[in-house]
Amino acid sequence: MLDREWVSLTDPEEPHDRYLFDVSFLTSSYSCIYGQGCPGTAGIEGDDRGCCRFGAHFVDDEDRDRTIEMVDVLGPEYMQRHALASRRGIIATESDGSERTRMVEGACIFLNRTGWTRGPGCALHQYAVDRGEHPVDYKPEVCWLVPLRREIETDVADDGEERVTTVVTSYDRGAWGPGGSDFAWWCTTDDDRAYGGTEPVYRSMRRELTEMTTPAVYAELVRYLEGRMTSRRLLPLMPPT
Repeated sequence: MLDREWVSLTDPEEPHDRYLFDVSFLTSSYSCIYGQGCPGTAGIEGDDRGCCRFGAHFVDDEDRDRTIEMVDVLGPEYMQRHALASRRGIIATESDGSERTRMVEGACIFLNRTGWTRGPGCALHQYAVDRGEHPVDYKPEVCWLVPLRREIETDVADDGEERVTTVVTSYDRGAWGPGGSDFAWWCTTDDDRAYGGTEPVYRSMRRELTEMTTPAVYAELVRYLEGRMTSRRLLPLMPPT
């Protein structure tokens, strides 16, 4: 098994902000296969939930409030569970006080199920696609970020200033904690079918990567990866290990 390749870049506009990127995943041909052979969606044991089988946890109040407001925006035209969401709300509170989207029949309340007029899938995602817009603008952050994973670490630089290091990689099964090995729908590390995209991840997920970093950092990342892929090796077609 080969180690992953990484590159460290500094934000040209914030010299104390450093980013560590998983080159192996970002140059791979990974592409979400929801509804196209995904082991966790319709056609595989009749399950259409995929990664929507858990409620979406919110990163902050703004993330939560924006998602709540989307119920009225979607309306019954886009949201199969709209009547229930309007009556009971979309928020559930965990025992530790954290909030997530409500679950209905084993899936997020925003998931439209097989048989729905617009087909199975996230109502927020379907709304964005129909409008020709990006799902980032409508979905909870944890939903649009996956399969990318962001970890932020802080320390103190030699000059006494706080230094922030943001690690950008992909979720593997271990990152999900106990039970991750049982996720039939998780495909970044052990399902070759998900590695058939026409573009490398750093291009296909340009908007997500820009939101996770900054436009300047993303431009630096592209310059590095474009040069690397031209001069060193072809686009890997297999899951990074």
